[in-house]
Amino acid sequence: MSMSKRSRAKAAAKARKHQAQKQTAEAAEAAAKAAAEAAAETAAEAAAKAAAEAAKTAEAAETAAAAQTEQWLTTKETLELAQISRTTLHLKTKAGTFPQAIKIGKKCVWIRSEIDRWITGNTYREIIK
Repeated sequence: MSMSKRSRAKAAAKARKHQAQKQTAEAAEAAAKAAAEAAAETAAEAAAKAAAEAAKTAEAAETAAAAQTEQWLTTKETLELAQISRTTLHLKTKAGTFPQAIKIGKKCVWIRSEIDRWITGNTYREIIK
């Protein structure tokens, strides 16, 4: 049996429609895959960023905890503890042989543990030089 012109046109239109649907489905699948990959990348970047922020927060908390446990000494207390004069304190600080002061406003403070470490690491002769 031969197909009529009309039947062939219907079959061709049906084939084109089917091909168009197939291409649409493939394009949608490709778009969904690309979106999923982009979301995974974005999620990985967000996770990495969150981990970095968490590390910074943990470091800041650790620093704050250490600062709370450290005792700060005024200039007068530092001079008494180290048994040196104000001039010697400034000369040794400038030379880099004494722990640096921390400036808070107009005042300077020293961390007690650093002064103790300096005292135990130096003999009397080294201190008075």
